[in-house]
Amino acid sequence: MLVFSQWFQPFLAVNGFIPHGHCYLWKPSLVWLHLTSDSLIALAYIAISATQAYLVYETRREIPFHWMFLAFGMFIVACSSTHAVAIWKLWHPTYWLSVALKVVTAIASVSTAIVLPSLVPKVLALVETAKLSEKRRLHLEMANRELETLYSQLKELD
Repeated sequence: MLVFSQWFQPFLAVNGFIPHGHCYLWKPSLVWLHLTSDSLIALAYIAISATQAYLVYETRREIPFHWMFLAFGMFIVACSSTHAVAIWKLWHPTYWLSVALKVVTAIASVSTAIVLPSLVPKVLALVETAKLSEKRRLHLEMANRELETLYSQLKELD
């Protein structure tokens, strides 16, 4: 814990910076709007990521590309952290912490953006396969109904 705190200490250094609230001239309405909007965005991002994580957990064997959902989740959690730190920065000028989280968010964002296009053809192929499967299912149901009708007519004749 001591090693971690010494490693993390530079990110919490103030270094003569002023809190972000000074930029807003500490106007209560402006500070509260930033506080409220950043809080709601951060909470929504966490809720979205938690829902995605639950979805992946429950369907991990069936859902294709489940790891991509996790990449999106990591990206969204990273975005959430930047909004949470924006709230913190209103009163605490820890701009190195803010930029460190932005770097993590950039890495998660760029990684996801690089990998995602390669999945597009695979996802489109899955959609086409699903459409064909549904078409075949409907055709089989119709054929089954026709056979049932023919069987009923055959029973009547017998």
